[in-house]
Amino acid sequence: MSTHTYVQNDDQFVACLERMRARGVQAIAMDLEGEFNLHVYGERFCLLQLFDGEEEVVVDPFTTSVQAIGKLLENPAIEKITYDSASDRLLLAKAHGIAMRSIVDLKPAVEILGLEKQDLKSVLAEMLGMRDAGSKKKFQQYNWTRRPVDPEALAYAARDVRHLFDLRDALFAKLEAAGGMDEYLEENRRRQEKEPDVDREPGLFRSNRFGRLRRDEKQEFRRLFEIRDRFARELDLPPNSVVANNDLFALATGQITPADLRGNRRLPDRALRAIRSEMEAHRSGSDTTSSSS
Repeated sequence: MSTHTYVQNDDQFVACLERMRARGVQAIAMDLEGEFNLHVYGERFCLLQLFDGEEEVVVDPFTTSVQAIGKLLENPAIEKITYDSASDRLLLAKAHGIAMRSIVDLKPAVEILGLEKQDLKSVLAEMLGMRDAGSKKKFQQYNWTRRPVDPEALAYAARDVRHLFDLRDALFAKLEAAGGMDEYLEENRRRQEKEPDVDREPGLFRSNRFGRLRRDEKQEFRRLFEIRDRFARELDLPPNSVVANNDLFALATGQITPADLRGNRRLPDRALRAIRSEMEAHRSGSDTTSSSS
């Protein structure tokens, strides 16, 4: 098998698609790498990995037209073989309005078969005997926004999709033998028809911890959250590294004051002072409003 092709511009991407057309490709294995408020602010589509059974391709969406990428992913004539596509679909829809079509998601097959361990590495080991496949230890927290991308990280990303064709065949054979293929097809269809919820509130607002707050504390938490989010966006830092989630809850419930906030090596002192000042001003304003009402 040839080494992966690294696509970094539109001309290279068009050439890649032409090679696929020339080979009569009707299905591709795919995955992507994204950033989810771990190293920088926000959620970002960082890499697209493709395998058509012959050529492994890693596409850089920072320098390749996302519109062109979207046309491929939305093309209903080409099946996209994936594993647990929900988060990928949500990221593409939120970040770029891309609605993936013709998805063959292998995760429902694993669920129907009742495999004990359902992460991709374990499934590859059980179904294909690949004990070292899909390891993410070294790159579990890799910063995929960084350019240039580490060549070893690129090789890892390409390897993520290499075995999905074989995994599909093995899972489908087992489903057929168990009489579960119709159930899988229906479940795969159902999941695709459910549009990604791009307007879903951040996870903190859906947490049990937020749910246990009093009504006034929830309102205070939301105001503090907005202040933190604005600073995080301006600084291009993960919100939790600007003001820790635990501190937001402690501020909202009065356990600490803005003066108690402590910075970290990623947060400039001037930014910390500004955050403290704005949160304290907001707090004082809230106190004044409360006492006068």
